[in-house]
Amino acid sequence: MKTDFICPKCNGHLLVGDKIIFLAITKKDKRSGIILLSPKLGDYTSLLHPTFKIKEREEVDFFCPICHANLTATDIDEKLAKIVMVDEKSDKYEIYFSGVTGEYCTYKVLGNKIEKFGDASDTYYKYFINRNI
Repeated sequence: MKTDFICPKCNGHLLVGDKIIFLAITKKDKRSGIILLSPKLGDYTSLLHPTFKIKEREEVDFFCPICHANLTATDIDEKLAKIVMVDEKSDKYEIYFSGVTGEYCTYKVLGNKIEKFGDASDTYYKYFINRNI
């Protein structure tokens, strides 16, 4: 089994081919569209329809395209989204990533083990090292 990404609410599979699929809605003016993200942690490439434009530093909410659950990590920070990654050994990691366009940070969490990725990964890191796990 290869690495997979699932919704923490419905356990639906978000990885199709080589992209993670989300419904995205901009927080300010509520524009919506499908966004495809790379499953490689630390790779911040994205694919959007040309008519769905997101400005730099714009905040976006991510939703499961299956159950439509809001994936905002409200227990950590309103600017982070949370999904689950299942690796080839069936270990389940919490994956948190920024919903702010251009703010490159991702966190891979399993118990008290935390890996961080991206230029802005120090931004929210304090929330993870101070958690009661």
